[in-house]
Amino acid sequence: MGAEHSAYITVDRLGAPRAAGGICATVRDVARVGQLMIAGGEYGGRRVLPASWIEDIAVSGDPEAWAAGDFAAYLPGACYRSKWYVDDSSGPLLFALGIHGQYLFVDRERRLVIAKLSSQALPLDSEGIALTLLAVSTIRRTLSAP
Repeated sequence: MGAEHSAYITVDRLGAPRAAGGICATVRDVARVGQLMIAGGEYGGRRVLPASWIEDIAVSGDPEAWAAGDFAAYLPGACYRSKWYVDDSSGPLLFALGIHGQYLFVDRERRLVIAKLSSQALPLDSEGIALTLLAVSTIRRTLSAP
């Protein structure tokens, strides 16, 4: 996918990747994951991710399951699919959220990627999440203005 540096991932006691978290990568390489999503899973004319997987994330989340979950208050009307959040309130936005303020936002329509790495004290900070989502919404709206 064109990464500049090797990433590190936390593994369990058997050496298997802990896919729920523990990935350490540079912000530029995290943003490259977003670019890969915008490019439909291709990089340099080579298929890296199945386009069908990306599309499945974008359209197959269950809004009812989301509404019944613990994080519905953060993003009313959103969905969750394959470790990605989907918010359609201002046009389709795919994003990954990690603890302590780590984010990757992918707006495929606007061809916009926003990667944010932080070191917030709390693993999940509702005020920080709200502020970040407001900033991303403002950026998206501003870039869409004529």
